[in-house]
Amino acid sequence: MKVTRIHHASVNTAGKHDDTRRFYTDVLGLPVAPRPDLGVDGCWLEAGTGSQVHLIDAAPMGTGIDPIGNHYCLAVDNLDAAVADLEEAGVDYFRIGEGRGAQVFVTDPAGNTIEFQQDS
Repeated sequence: MKVTRIHHASVNTAGKHDDTRRFYTDVLGLPVAPRPDLGVDGCWLEAGTGSQVHLIDAAPMGTGIDPIGNHYCLAVDNLDAAVADLEEAGVDYFRIGEGRGAQVFVTDPAGNTIEFQQDS
């Protein structure tokens, strides 16, 4: 697997989404980015060239691989190859979406959730 950059960091804002969004946009000055319908409320914010902060307005699942909880995303050069590497290493993962919208989630040994996406 070849990681190319940090793609985004996700922050769970359940119960305080509007205040948190205002903080990131008004205080930190991050502009709102386009976001597809993912079945979960939230917003995406630009955080410099090629990086974003994703605010997720939904209760975290709280156990196991949690794509709604706080996590960071690493862009990889080839998502299918990365999945093959995870499988070879015996790492459990959760995959959603297809094509350019595919997302793969794992947890590290300390329980932190990491997402992988195909780099542009």
